Amino acid sequence: MSRALAPVTLVTLFLVGLQLAIFTTLRFDGVVIMLVWLWPLAMGLAGVTSLALTAAVVAGLFFDTHGTTPFGLTAAVGLALAYGASRLGREGVGDLDSAAWWVTPLLGALGGFSAPLLYTFFGLFTLNFSLWRGSVLAVMVVNACAFFVLARPMARLARAVSGAGERARR
Repeated sequence: MSRALAPVTLVTLFLVGLQLAIFTTLRFDGVVIMLVWLWPLAMGLAGVTSLALTAAVVAGLFFDTHGTTPFGLTAAVGLALAYGASRLGREGVGDLDSAAWWVTPLLGALGGFSAPLLYTFFGLFTLNFSLWRGSVLAVMVVNACAFFVLARPMARLARAVSGAGERARR
């Protein structure tokens, strides 16, 4: 894990920069696709729990420094996604080599569908009721579709950066 921490952190910071520079301005039906949630989910599916949780915290906190929402809320959702996906990844459910081709995209879509709901739900604990503005369902559907398409490439990147693919071949 310690050898992979630096590359994972660098890729995480690059993805946060990509999120802030491109994806926050690129909207589909007024909805932003959240790479900062997809990356920890993909890391979790690679089966590296500690790196997935680290990626979730780094991505969430750095993203939250540029937003007006409660600080740490994006990280909390990323942590929930990373932990849930890592439980599946440890069991080999999201494995790119042995599972059916559609399993990883389907798990990504489920994560993309549930993440905005978690975000809004966790926002209630911070007494921020403005997160209910707009259509939460539209955010859920757009992120689910985007995560479905991007889950396999992101999971391949997560395996390559974390070295999970090398450990699986041994």
